[in-house]
Amino acid sequence: MKIQIKDCFLNGKPACDVRITHPGATVQDYLDALNNFIRENCPPCNGCTACCWERVPLTYPDVAVFLKHRRFGRQFKGVPSALLSFLQQYGYVYVDGPVVDIGLGFKADGSCIFLDTRQNRCSVYPLRPLVCQTYICRRFTRRARELRSLVVNAGMDELVRRWLLESSRCGRPPLNHEGRHPRPRLQDYPPGAFSGRERFAEVRLKEICSPRLWREMYEVPVNGRDRIDSQLKGE
Repeated sequence: MKIQIKDCFLNGKPACDVRITHPGATVQDYLDALNNFIRENCPPCNGCTACCWERVPLTYPDVAVFLKHRRFGRQFKGVPSALLSFLQQYGYVYVDGPVVDIGLGFKADGSCIFLDTRQNRCSVYPLRPLVCQTYICRRFTRRARELRSLVVNAGMDELVRRWLLESSRCGRPPLNHEGRHPRPRLQDYPPGAFSGRERFAEVRLKEICSPRLWREMYEVPVNGRDRIDSQLKGE
């Protein structure tokens, strides 16, 4: 395993921490480790939909996964831009001046557009976005929270960049569902760790982490045992 998710306690309550044990660890490795931890250590949802009523930011690979699926691939086949058409129907683009926020759309009651309210379950569970996969019903340590935030923001910035590029290619103003004096600019969203990559397995965490965070999270096993994690003290 290139990523380890560890049990710990914060203020006496169950929490989890993330340790990177391989320099080539990717975002997919992170997702796989966290999903395994959730299956083994967290109670099943059993109809709980608390997270399905929250904002769901989208990353570029999230949308790429949807568009590669046969259901959505067929739906948007032949359109000028599958990405823009997907965001038009299933996303929600909010623009405030130069700032752009792209997330999943929601229904009139405020729930996620993909929530099956009759069965209280996600109707696209195997395709669920990164934010949904990394949602866990226990606290994260500070560094684990920071890692999740950096990955989500880097992936969403790439989606915004693609949204702007596709709009320009199609010769139309950037789509938005809600806006206040919208003036998004491509120069505000330069290429980053997700650029040119459609799969989480292609994005290395080291390209996303700050040098400080990488030093805190990257831990090499010593004599078959993990070294003591001093960063957890004082969380």
